[in-house]
Amino acid sequence: MNKGKPNCLTEQHMMLFGMVTKLFAQHEVLIHEITATVSGSDATSIKLLTRGLAFTVKRDALFNLLRHRAVPLDRIDQVRRHLQIINTFAPLCNDIAHSAWIEVESETSIQPAWLSHGPLTAIKAVHDIDEHSKHFIEDNQDKITYTLDELKRIVENLEMNYTCRGLVPGRDAGRPEEQAHLSLGQEGLASPSRA
Repeated sequence: MNKGKPNCLTEQHMMLFGMVTKLFAQHEVLIHEITATVSGSDATSIKLLTRGLAFTVKRDALFNLLRHRAVPLDRIDQVRRHLQIINTFAPLCNDIAHSAWIEVESETSIQPAWLSHGPLTAIKAVHDIDEHSKHFIEDNQDKITYTLDELKRIVENLEMNYTCRGLVPGRDAGRPEEQAHLSLGQEGLASPSRA
């Protein structure tokens, strides 16, 4: 496999990497807020409890909690759809944080350098040992290089997804009349009271 050209990241790449990282953090805060609302806690406590956990573990914990609360299935599906984009781009965010990058394909694309240290077939699963390894590999086998335009589109998609209103009562609506029409209102997310 082509080793690529190191030291290829431009200021634009770095800005886009920063935007991806920021938007992932914002989505993670959203997970904390939803978890806090459903559990009757506060987002700071949830952040402290989950501080060392990966995004996917926090997401899985949220859905486990939602399964055990009186939250309508259509609202759980809405949260799942909203967080799907983050699941899609989690390998990119991980590579931004943990990989060096090289330039490939006639200097128009970049990819994580670790992909150049062996044959591409080395990242394809031979055995389905667990769902996490296979999922990670499947996400990466189709998308391993990025142009600046592709990174810009990813940022735009993440921004659009994040600005979607209606997942957390009180956070996503500014005025009281907006709060009254939240699609996941307090009654839909709050844990049922036990008498």
